Amino acid sequence: MTLSPEQKDHAVELIEMGDKLEAVRYLQETLTITADQALLLAEKLEEETESDLEKEFKSMQDEIHKKPPVNVGRLVGGVFMCLGVIMLAIAAYSIASNYKFSERAITVKGKVIDYDSYESRNDDGRSTTMYTPTFEYSFKGKIYTHKSTTSSSSKDYKIDEAVNVLVDPDKPTEILIDSFWERWFVSVLLGFLGIMFTGMGYLAYRVFGKQI
Repeated sequence: MTLSPEQKDHAVELIEMGDKLEAVRYLQETLTITADQALLLAEKLEEETESDLEKEFKSMQDEIHKKPPVNVGRLVGGVFMCLGVIMLAIAAYSIASNYKFSERAITVKGKVIDYDSYESRNDDGRSTTMYTPTFEYSFKGKIYTHKSTTSSSSKDYKIDEAVNVLVDPDKPTEILIDSFWERWFVSVLLGFLGIMFTGMGYLAYRVFGKQI
């Protein structure tokens, strides 16, 4: 008598569970054979199982070796280049936006009326006092105030110092102070960082991204 697929699977399952003795008993009772014959059959099934497991393990190893290794240089280089391109795009957008704003804006006189300050800590733990100016300007008989979006470690203006203010005629609260740092600092900073990140990314991609 031969084992049916279901009987064989059950015997193999017992062997894989480490219950070889129970597998021998099961084969002996199922096939009505002697204990020695059941033991030989169980050992044969065990060998077949181990052989199948070895083949499966070898197949998995082959699949792993087929997959190309992750190239860290290209991965890091690609990330840096993407960040650099994004920064450059934002810088370009900021420049174009400021230019369009200045084209439609009306120039009025304003002045510096106050400074806010805060402490900025460096990586080494030292702190620097940063100053943020507040401007006052008049448009169509109404007084407005505007707190700068940039800060510096020194007071770049004197209190009551006159400045030119670019005002959106449709939204008088939207302004630009007509100075280089107020208008272009963010664009210049992002442009510089964008060029640096893109260059570093390209270098990493080309030099460290070569397959060994």
